[in-house]
Amino acid sequence: MAIRHSGSVALAAVLVLALLAAPARAGEVEWKMLVDQANLHLQRGSLEQAELFAREAIAEAGRSFGPTHRSVDQSIATLGLILRFAERYPEAEREFRRALAMREKVLGPRDPQTAILLNNLADVAQAQKKFAEAEKLHRRVLAVFEKAYGEDPKTAASLNNLGAAIQAQGRHAEAEPLLRRSLAMKEKTLGPNSPSVAHTLNNLARVLQALGRRAEAEKMLARAAAIQRSTRAAGGG
Repeated sequence: MAIRHSGSVALAAVLVLALLAAPARAGEVEWKMLVDQANLHLQRGSLEQAELFAREAIAEAGRSFGPTHRSVDQSIATLGLILRFAERYPEAEREFRRALAMREKVLGPRDPQTAILLNNLADVAQAQKKFAEAEKLHRRVLAVFEKAYGEDPKTAASLNNLGAAIQAQGRHAEAEPLLRRSLAMKEKTLGPNSPSVAHTLNNLARVLQALGRRAEAEKMLARAAAIQRSTRAAGGG
């Protein structure tokens, strides 16, 4: 199964790289090679191959370092990402919860690496229309990111995700200020023509439409479309 959205591929790559940020130690070469192969196949859209490498990475990490080593939870999280992009959401949720339990025990609930897993779990909850659960998880992520990073693209993305989860529950007026904060932060940290800015503009437009403010919504949609056209032109698409 091919991954449909190039933005999703890029996001997956970023999250996998974040999971592998710890410096390599002696004996990790074979394990890291397996995870790198899983990541490579994920980016190519070869999800079956990616899953095979991720499962072998979990087994290798357990054999080489023991069942509670960080390499195990990193490998499980990588498998969760692959299952998420394969749209096997209940399986992805199970793997993310396994990894989260291990990571919270080692790093604690307020570590940014823990928050990455919380964000992935929230994404899977939202894909299954568990919007209230996704909202709770996104609130936890936002609290960690605001403290760890301040005004940063990661914090802006978290604000966007929380706003989208609240909007999905029909609480449009509550979602609007979160999405506006996300938009302002993205414009400041990424620039006004970032594709990520367009994503939040589209979310904000949906909120404004639901609130009956169609003229404002149309302006947001027009700006988002202009950014997307510019991005495609720059990429030769």
